[in-house]
Amino acid sequence: MRRKLPAGRTPDVTVVIPTARREARLAFALEALAEQTLARDRFEVVVVRADDPGPKATAPDGLDVKFLSAAPDSGAAASRNIGWRAANAPLVAFTDDDCRPAPEWLERLVEAAKGDGARILQGRTESDPAELERLHGLAVTQSIIGPSPWYQTCNIAYPRALLERLGGLDERFDGGEDADLGLRAVEGGAHRVYVGDALVWHAVHSQHVWQAIRDHARWHSIPLVIAKHPEQRRELELGLFWRAGHTRVVLAAAGLLIRRRHPLLALAAVAPYLAWHGQGIPGTPRGLVRGALDLPSRALVDLTGVASTARAAIRHRTPVL
Repeated sequence: MRRKLPAGRTPDVTVVIPTARREARLAFALEALAEQTLARDRFEVVVVRADDPGPKATAPDGLDVKFLSAAPDSGAAASRNIGWRAANAPLVAFTDDDCRPAPEWLERLVEAAKGDGARILQGRTESDPAELERLHGLAVTQSIIGPSPWYQTCNIAYPRALLERLGGLDERFDGGEDADLGLRAVEGGAHRVYVGDALVWHAVHSQHVWQAIRDHARWHSIPLVIAKHPEQRRELELGLFWRAGHTRVVLAAAGLLIRRRHPLLALAAVAPYLAWHGQGIPGTPRGLVRGALDLPSRALVDLTGVASTARAAIRHRTPVL
């Protein structure tokens, strides 16, 4: 269902949400958008479904939503391109189907835009407070509490004219397309503004080990980002590792290889990974036991991520782990 804007009224901002097989999450996102403090006639929503044969989420009453379709095998970049090209507004705000925008999200983005056609607006992203109890083990979420050099599309807005000039997102990417878009924009003269009070809450996704391995393996496009934008290497840890866990798990693996000959050196090599893994684990007996049980799975997932990234790095001829 779509509510028509008043005749002659152009919205200030279009929200674009790509989705695939997350209809319940999408319903939460749409309900949050229906609660925006920005007047309903000042924004519209475009949802692009890649594939979902089951029941579909519908628009809350009175919310202006266009539901579009993408090819079943298309990635998020293609879906976002379909979405922003269907936008009527001069400003395009991207978020994800597993995010709930806070009520003032759009109002704050529109205020910060100030009609500047070269301004990228990056908002604040926090873990959904309603789901924090699930944040343990291999669970994943998103937290962006300051300017991020990776330009994540869970909470970011671009002038539509800028997207036109850039040609949108590069659909060769399967992960990292948002970083590539932001970097191309900045290289072309745009500038980023961090809007800390434009908040979205990101879901917490519990995962079993094989789901986590698949999730890590899909980030094989990061070396392509570095190959296209060599200056982005300064954002990597030690100029090589794109995840903090990758740095520490490689060091720990090296320590285990020398544990018999140099046990103290091996312990020193393993300690940073143990400390990193222990962040956020409650100091209770139950928490410590759960952390110890989770450690082998966490290490396996991180090592899989290193291997997947290394394969892509060889393919793109740029060192990244």
